[in-house]
Amino acid sequence: MPSHLPPKLTATGRTIRTLRGQIERATGSSFVAPWHPGSVPVTWGRNGLVRAASRLGRPPLEVEPGPLLSPYDTPRGGLASLRLTWRDTPFGESLVDLAALRALRVFGRNQFGRFDEKTVGDLLGGLVAPSMILIEGALARSPTHLGGYLQAVARRFPDDDFVVAGSEGCPAFLKVPSPRLRVVSRPVDPWALFPRVRRVLVSDWAYACEARLADAEVVCLDRPEAAPTAADLARRRYGAGLHYFDPWTQTPIPFVECLERVAWLRDRFAENDRPTVLVGISRWKRPAIDVFTRGPYGDPVHTMTAEDAVAAALLRQGRILAWATRMPERLPTLCAEEGIPLARMEDGFLRSVGLGASLQPGASIVVDDRGIYYDPRTESRLAVILRNATFPPELVARARALRESVVARRLSKYNVGLTGDAGTWPTDRRIVLVPGQVEDDASVMHGSPVVRSNRDLLRAARVRNPDAFLLYKPHPDVEAGFRPGAIPEDEALGLANRIVGGLSIVDLLDRAHHVETMTSLAGFEALIRGLTVAVHGRPFYAGWGLSEDLAPGADRGRRLALDELVAGTLLLYPLYLDPVAMKPCSAEQLLDRLAAARDAAGPTRLALSGPAHLIMRARYAVLNPLVRRLRRKRGVPRADEPRRSPLR
Repeated sequence: MPSHLPPKLTATGRTIRTLRGQIERATGSSFVAPWHPGSVPVTWGRNGLVRAASRLGRPPLEVEPGPLLSPYDTPRGGLASLRLTWRDTPFGESLVDLAALRALRVFGRNQFGRFDEKTVGDLLGGLVAPSMILIEGALARSPTHLGGYLQAVARRFPDDDFVVAGSEGCPAFLKVPSPRLRVVSRPVDPWALFPRVRRVLVSDWAYACEARLADAEVVCLDRPEAAPTAADLARRRYGAGLHYFDPWTQTPIPFVECLERVAWLRDRFAENDRPTVLVGISRWKRPAIDVFTRGPYGDPVHTMTAEDAVAAALLRQGRILAWATRMPERLPTLCAEEGIPLARMEDGFLRSVGLGASLQPGASIVVDDRGIYYDPRTESRLAVILRNATFPPELVARARALRESVVARRLSKYNVGLTGDAGTWPTDRRIVLVPGQVEDDASVMHGSPVVRSNRDLLRAARVRNPDAFLLYKPHPDVEAGFRPGAIPEDEALGLANRIVGGLSIVDLLDRAHHVETMTSLAGFEALIRGLTVAVHGRPFYAGWGLSEDLAPGADRGRRLALDELVAGTLLLYPLYLDPVAMKPCSAEQLLDRLAAARDAAGPTRLALSGPAHLIMRARYAVLNPLVRRLRRKRGVPRADEPRRSPLR
């Protein structure tokens, strides 16, 4: 087995160029121009270029996907494993852990859903202890080859019934299905079938590893020699020539670490276990939302009206997810009538570097099947979690570490704003921060029954804090001119000591002692930084004994510790996306990406260039009125209009 390559490599195609970083890290060589003397060409798989390069005396490095991949892997987003071959010999070798393979039960691309006993029984269709014909690799791609193989298997085992299945599905091509054969066309987790079958038949020993690890009898029809041991099969499949990478960062990692991370992504993919129909998702949001909702049934279907969504969900026997602020008014009623599961979607609490109003895609969402967290008229899934969940010590410890990391890295929801000069701020007075909000947001319209405007909030804050140094921070969307809620400067300065527009919310919270808010997320961000918070509305973080709650009916009937609130809000409720690799990730991983993107962008007022800001202002002035009219035709009411029926 060759231990090293010449130091220079040459890409021979787009896929190799896309994967060049991973290949360089696996080989220790670097890519150069094709004419560089002594360079080794790199090909994607074995093709005509391999033979041509070999004839020219330049044997290529052959690269192909490895056997361990996440459901979200693509060359652009990175592959969890690569197999490298040079001079017809595997290049490199990884150590394999049989116990980890048995425990985590991964297989191939892992693009299948959960398989419980009922699901497996339905797949077998009444067959009792059939033999399983495992369809993988070239066998699944060639109906002609598969047909001949099935005939050979039937002759070899004339008394057996067979289930024909594979991890990437197999063609349901039989014109006259035999009662002895049950062909499963969709991807199947082979591990789920191994305990229920008499034997497993494979076309090549390369695909026998997992069945042997599951203690199944394995027969290779084309190669009837003595079966290799499970350890030898595992070394062939997962060791020789294999290189493993972090699915998100594409950095080399040991086999077991890769296995664990791929299994996490597999489980996340399997959670989307029904076809999904989306409603009201803007086109610029769709690439990220598609990743969040992609699952065993493929990509989601996008619709814009209640009727189209219900028709698509009925056709696919699926669920409907609607963007909360763009949900057609009739949709809950239609879903209830047809028995279609419905949930609402919204941005999460650690979102992006830049505003949603400036079309910066979000890297976190919440999916709520009861209501939505900012609308207290109906108890949301988050409220149910916070009211009923048991928070074990390990979850609270993780929440504490996450909270401390958010604070230490100075992160927030949007991560925009400049660092202000506090040199002229008093050191002998209490500093109170008053964060403004978008006044037509549902959180204000429905969640702040007494104080319902930025003017009223500023007045109330001054009355409650007559001697404090009051800072008023306009909401970034309002400050940018995108949304309503502006206060004339002279009026604001009649109540506040300083207007701190454009400054980072984190910078302000570092210097403030207290926050007065209606329902702003700034109140939650202040709590996790140890500030006192007075809440005039009923946001999700109020009523748990952590804030001074001024609105009627705010008490939740339960007291939470701060890290229990963090656990429910940042760990149990949202979903997260790595915006670089475009794969689901953990909250902790997203912090890495947000910190890196924020640092790369540098401090800016709105994380938006001057020309882009002007373009967005024009968009909001000209296009948004047209968009609002179109939404009204689709049955989507404005936030300040009452719905005919409450959220359910």
